[in-house]
Amino acid sequence: MTESSQESAINDYLTRFLLRYFRNATKVGIMHPTIDQKRDAELLRLHWAISESVRELVSHLSQHRHEIQAVLETRRHEDDVRVRGRFDARATLLRRLVTGQPTLTVFHEPARTFESGPNRVLTWVLESAWRLALHFDDLLPKGASYRAAIKQHKPRLKEIRRYDAILQSTKRIDLTRRPGPQAVKEASRARQKLYVLACNAYRDLELIEAGDTDSVTKLLNDTLLGPLHYWRRYELAVGLAVTKALSGALEQPFELNFLGGGSEPISHVGGYEVHWQSRTKGYEEPVPEPSEELTGKLLKRYGLTSGADRPDLVVLDSEGEVVSVVEVKYSSNRESDGADSLRSAVGQLVRYSRGYRQMALIEELLDHSIVAVSRHETGRVPVPKPFGLPLIVDFEDILQHELSYWAQRLVVARQVETNASSDSGQARVTQFGLFAARI
Repeated sequence: MTESSQESAINDYLTRFLLRYFRNATKVGIMHPTIDQKRDAELLRLHWAISESVRELVSHLSQHRHEIQAVLETRRHEDDVRVRGRFDARATLLRRLVTGQPTLTVFHEPARTFESGPNRVLTWVLESAWRLALHFDDLLPKGASYRAAIKQHKPRLKEIRRYDAILQSTKRIDLTRRPGPQAVKEASRARQKLYVLACNAYRDLELIEAGDTDSVTKLLNDTLLGPLHYWRRYELAVGLAVTKALSGALEQPFELNFLGGGSEPISHVGGYEVHWQSRTKGYEEPVPEPSEELTGKLLKRYGLTSGADRPDLVVLDSEGEVVSVVEVKYSSNRESDGADSLRSAVGQLVRYSRGYRQMALIEELLDHSIVAVSRHETGRVPVPKPFGLPLIVDFEDILQHELSYWAQRLVVARQVETNASSDSGQARVTQFGLFAARI
């Protein structure tokens, strides 16, 4: 896999997290998005609200508001003696028999309206885009790059909603009732470009909701943002792979969280949490080794502080205990065999693990920890894997589901420990009962 194809594959693999990446970001290209149509549908709708088809409609409407045309339709009315429109003899006879009023008339009066036909499509699209844009804005924390697109889009939508024709129709619109097939057909055949653009935006949304691959890909390439650096994207890709592996081992669905500015876990599965770039509560600063102590002194004399250890990924169990530390290294240097990245990753993994375990117990944590590099040609893990040796994977291994075995070992080990603890507790209760009986 070439460097460019690997970067593209990482973006594709990471699509579900990119939909939830609400930080300072840059545009991301997608070729084959990986999404969950059911769980990601609402996020796709939010992106549709700021998509090219909606932007084009808003821009055209801002400059050509005169294109909005009222539709001539008839409405049924009842009156006494007077007939203002097409007389309905059958309905009149029935109403007179029911009411007993001999002069009652039923007729269909012609009227101009902005609520039906092509205008129904236009108003529904504008009102849906407006409400979705508001919801999108509410979800975003400060500093999210999506705010720039929404900030540019919202004022124009707000101004358009004040147009008399749109305002009249908006007051009566029910978003739970979508435009009918006839209204969509009329909009697509309208002479005014305004209605054609509204029809295109509406059909785009229908295709996106139906999971049409081309439409979803086009939408994401237009609106999707993600981390600027590929090494951050790879860290998230590994985090997603870890989550999926645990989901398979536990046979339970996983949930992905929004990636804002907080320290919340990026995913949940069963009783496990996956944290990204966070020490978590269980971290305790380890006693520095002689070389680390000397380094700290030198930095202090420069007027600098020692950098804080912050693991790339940490897996916590249901009791909040760290059960796995994952160190991720991404390199775009094709001339390197990955050995240097691997050496650095192993050193950092051991240093981070010291913050979660005493040295006498550190091998238990390292046994379920992972070193994830973008690619590696050296440092293969022996088979069977010795106890205390972290697993090594690269992106190719992740695509081949190599983390499944790691997840199964971790889940089984935690279950064994839980059962042993439960049996030990039960034994202590039994011994206490016997002691109390003797007393």
